[in-house]
Amino acid sequence: MLRLLPTAAGDGWGFTLTETIGKSSLPVAQVNSAQAVGYRRAVVDAVAASGYLPTAVSPRRYRPFNLAQAPGVRLALTVTAAAPVARPGRRRVITDAINGLTTEEALYWYAQSTGPIGRRALRALRLLLADD
Repeated sequence: MLRLLPTAAGDGWGFTLTETIGKSSLPVAQVNSAQAVGYRRAVVDAVAASGYLPTAVSPRRYRPFNLAQAPGVRLALTVTAAAPVARPGRRRVITDAINGLTTEEALYWYAQSTGPIGRRALRALRLLLADD
């Protein structure tokens, strides 16, 4: 589930991403409005792939988006893999490479990143996708 968090001025938004399993939900990521600028394309792509209009992504949106599994996993993987990267160029390469993964690959890497070795799996993914 994706919930947009509008800024007080109403000119931008951050977001929270939660994984819903049955009636329970687990927080995956929370991104403030300054950081969300780098993920806007990924958010709009996930929303559109889940059957919503891309124009629904705006600071005036208060209802959460119920994302389909594949786009939601791809967005979660994008945010968790690219968040600790400081260099914008490398972050862009990682984001573009995650968009190029097949659905099965994205699901595999997301499952690895949420397990007990999640941080190591994310580091391995970053090294694999943005080989410097």
